[in-house]
Amino acid sequence: MGVGSCPRCGAEYERLAQHWAMSSRCSYPPIPGSVKQLLVGVLMGDGTIHSPSSTKNVRLEVTNINKTFLEWLDEKLSWLSNGVALKRTAMQIREENRKSNYDRFSSLNYEIRDQYVLTTARHPELNEFEEWYTNQQKRFPDKLRLSPRILKAWYVCDGNLIWGNKGHTRPQVWISVENESDRPGYVNSLFEPTPIDPKFNGGRLMLTSDETEWFFDYVGAPPSGFEYKFVTGSKEEYQSSKREFYTNSTTQTK
Repeated sequence: MGVGSCPRCGAEYERLAQHWAMSSRCSYPPIPGSVKQLLVGVLMGDGTIHSPSSTKNVRLEVTNINKTFLEWLDEKLSWLSNGVALKRTAMQIREENRKSNYDRFSSLNYEIRDQYVLTTARHPELNEFEEWYTNQQKRFPDKLRLSPRILKAWYVCDGNLIWGNKGHTRPQVWISVENESDRPGYVNSLFEPTPIDPKFNGGRLMLTSDETEWFFDYVGAPPSGFEYKFVTGSKEEYQSSKREFYTNSTTQTK
């Protein structure tokens, strides 16, 4: 956990949430709307909330192998972020897989990467995210609306570009949404204000190639660390960018 600067008084504290809770001068500062949208999009993907019964307010945690992206997110969240830390090394993950039912993965041809985590400070405005969890399962709220910022954060966490074969050279955006696999009508309704009418199959959304082109115009430039997910020129260019991602934005401790 890093040292954070209070936007109210300017002093630095290792535990900002504790400072706000106990201070007679500094109350919890409001979370900017742009930051709240980022949190919504991340929570739709890799984010989770941490809400033990012993604390009044929740915090949000984001776990990812993409250290560059988490550092970018840390900068965007500013005083709300507690920083980025190593959660598990590649060696620890592989050893845990070997000892569990996941040991079958050890025979697959892929490289495990270190896992990092970003945590936020506890804040009363984050308590609304508790409504996203029903019977310990994440469910998107009915009032959810997809702004470009929210949609982009969701995509980089849970989405991918799929390239077809046999002459189909234009990519398509796929987004995993397995937690809402029983509500295809609701998921489609999220896109009603847009030209996108996604196909929904097996817990995944799939956009057409034309919708994918509109999608990238709508969400704008990629966040740091996930540039490869926005490369649509050719499959070869995309694969080259993805290889660079593993070299530049991830680590592997053996």
